Amino acid sequence: MKNLSLKVARTLILCGIALLAIYSCKKSPVPPDPNLDVPVTRQLVISALNAFSTDSIGQFSVTVTTPTTTVNQVATGNTYVLNNPVSGTYVITISKTGYVTSNPSTVNVVVPTDAKTSMIVKESIGLTKSAPAVVVTGATGGVITTKSNTDVASSAVVANTTVAPATVFTLADGTKPATVSISVSNVPVNTQIVPLMNVGGVNEIQVTGIDVIKDQIPVKSLDLQPEGMTFDKPMIIDMYIGDLYPPIMSIADKTAKQTGLTLNYVRKDGTVEVLTPDHFSADRNTVYYKVTHFSKWNLLDNYLTIKFISTSLAPIQTQTGKCGFPFAGNFKQVSRYVYGAAADPYGPWLLTGRFADAVYSVSVNFSEVAKTGYYVQATWQCNLENWVMTDLCPGYWQQWRTRNITIPVSGQAVKITYVVCHNQGG
Repeated sequence: MKNLSLKVARTLILCGIALLAIYSCKKSPVPPDPNLDVPVTRQLVISALNAFSTDSIGQFSVTVTTPTTTVNQVATGNTYVLNNPVSGTYVITISKTGYVTSNPSTVNVVVPTDAKTSMIVKESIGLTKSAPAVVVTGATGGVITTKSNTDVASSAVVANTTVAPATVFTLADGTKPATVSISVSNVPVNTQIVPLMNVGGVNEIQVTGIDVIKDQIPVKSLDLQPEGMTFDKPMIIDMYIGDLYPPIMSIADKTAKQTGLTLNYVRKDGTVEVLTPDHFSADRNTVYYKVTHFSKWNLLDNYLTIKFISTSLAPIQTQTGKCGFPFAGNFKQVSRYVYGAAADPYGPWLLTGRFADAVYSVSVNFSEVAKTGYYVQATWQCNLENWVMTDLCPGYWQQWRTRNITIPVSGQAVKITYVVCHNQGG
């Protein structure tokens, strides 16, 4: 009987412990998974690009005809964002002072049927830089001066286009007018429109990518209009090239390098028409070419080649917030090439044509709300492009023939995870 009472008492104690454990678990439930509460974003993102260099153009005007209305706005930054678009056809036109207004661009938007699915439609539209038109007749000919900035009268002359007297013009439609309105504009290459900055006493330019034509980096570009016009006598284009060489280059090296400068036109089928220099000026700072049609012409250095090799991923970056607190931050991946560095003094100049550090970077911001019982963990990984640059100019910096160039080109989306903070004081 005594043994039976002891067994009953033990059973009651064990049941009490079990009930206490169950009650304690009910007091500290695991919070619902906040990763399931993901905000939905739906946007039509419109950007303006330089038609030649593909660099972003800010502060542009945009007209968007939606399925229900027409919107006229000015982009305050490099993009205009139309939130929560509906399904249908959107017609977009963009404009900016100093550029030719774009042709209407049509975008078809299909909104996901799943209410929890995000959608971002991106549309980039190219703008061509305009230039003052000059009327030239076949009887008298003329000279068109091209400034480095057509909007600034005091800017430096970068090229002259000479039209011979008694020239017969043929427009793209086959007509032969006696008078044509001709314009020639300087189209800045990528690094020419990037401002030079002094950061901590160091000159640098922030470059977004590498523009390549025929395995070469364009160093100058001219847009000759009306495009497609031909003529029975070649026009002479002379371009100033004294800014293409560092001050320390000798006359012999400069002369050798100039022989590799060609004027190139990329046809619509992807093939390239190449013009070699007709002659150089006595001071070796001006090169002359004979052209027989108006188009976009790019000056390339045939001794310098740069080839894309592969893509890769940068190391994963991680940032962690505090338990129960909102968390915001920034990720950034940087490749810096130092001008004048002992290992490779002139690599940055070959990449950009500027006497400064070349800095390629990609960054992304993130911001997340607080969730009780959780901390925010953000991870990010950047895409990289790997290039090989080779300089084969005769007698020119022989010791730095080949360089490996790695630059960040785009960041993947930041991955946000809410983690139960058992070990974070929660």
